[in-house]
Amino acid sequence: MKRATLVLLAASLALAGCALTLKPVDYSWSYESVLTAGADGVVKGEPKTIAFDARKIFEEETGQPGAIEGRTIRIIRNAEGYYFVTSPGFKNVYVFVGREAKLKLENKILIDEKGMEKPFFNRRERGIELAANGKLVLLNKDGIVPEVKK
Repeated sequence: MKRATLVLLAASLALAGCALTLKPVDYSWSYESVLTAGADGVVKGEPKTIAFDARKIFEEETGQPGAIEGRTIRIIRNAEGYYFVTSPGFKNVYVFVGREAKLKLENKILIDEKGMEKPFFNRRERGIELAANGKLVLLNKDGIVPEVKK
């Protein structure tokens, strides 16, 4: 009887630990990271920076596989934990969510059919700001945020 009670008590404590929720959480990065692809296609930066194989995103953007060594990726994370990714020459910003050691594409946002020159991200209160081709646009995981008229 004592053993059954101990097992039940241990199970109750374990389940109670699983119910722990911390909120709110702000996942945003204050600054974008600029990561350069190595010969293996992996982009990585300073310690504590995300690293991933970027070949598929370049293939998705260009429609063809190819070497990407030396190419740069610009990446920033918003408060909800979504990653916004682009690169010079890209037409799109890719929005990913991190899941179990992988990045899953959530949205692809068309910015400029001709491609972007020197794009860069900034974190803003209402979303992620993208500066490219002399324009600023505000982004969230669903796309371009309409301007708020004052």
